[in-house]
Amino acid sequence: MKHLIHQFAAYDLWANTRVVERLQREPEATLDRHVKSSFPSLRKSLLHIRDSGNVWYSRIFELAPMVLEPRIGSLMHLSAALRDKVLLLDEGRLQEAVAYTDMKGRPFTQPRWQLLLHCYNHASYHRGQVITMMHQLDLGEVPNTDLVAYQRMLLAAM
Repeated sequence: MKHLIHQFAAYDLWANTRVVERLQREPEATLDRHVKSSFPSLRKSLLHIRDSGNVWYSRIFELAPMVLEPRIGSLMHLSAALRDKVLLLDEGRLQEAVAYTDMKGRPFTQPRWQLLLHCYNHASYHRGQVITMMHQLDLGEVPNTDLVAYQRMLLAAM
């Protein structure tokens, strides 16, 4: 389990970095153009990934949410902080039960590894929407953020 969760942590940072670095080359107006999706713009989609990740980060590690700058680059800062914390977790800490309340105040308790998988899956879901939005806006150089692309990169480096 530990190896898998650690790989997801590194993958999440890699994928978020690819998307953010590509979109930082676009004018602000492009980031705010309306595109029909769960969130109406690239910026709002990326900030949702960041903000929801920040909520899960605080729940999973029982910390106050991080204070992040309002730019899309702050998603990489959050992803790096989450990865760094996750890489310190051993199997026992991954199995620990974490008690938290959802946005409606309902209490839940789940193993830490399940919360981390949710966090990474949620980010992947919305990153996929961002990629689709980039295609809809006819942006060039849309990055490949597939997990298998990350895994192939790791294998090629061996």
